Amino acid sequence: MSKIDDLERMVESLRRQRNDCEPKSNQNPRYLRYSSAVSALLWLIDDLRAEEDD
Repeated sequence: MSKIDDLERMVESLRRQRNDCEPKSNQNPRYLRYSSAVSALLWLIDDLRAEEDD
């Protein structure tokens, strides 16, 4: 299993947890933190993929 696979699994897990938050909006601090974490992981995945292409 690659680093990218691990990170993609984390993204899916965080998204599932985020979907349990109510209300589902950026006004909910926990929902916003989950969203931020997902975004950060997606950036890492993009960086790792770019390194693979080099």
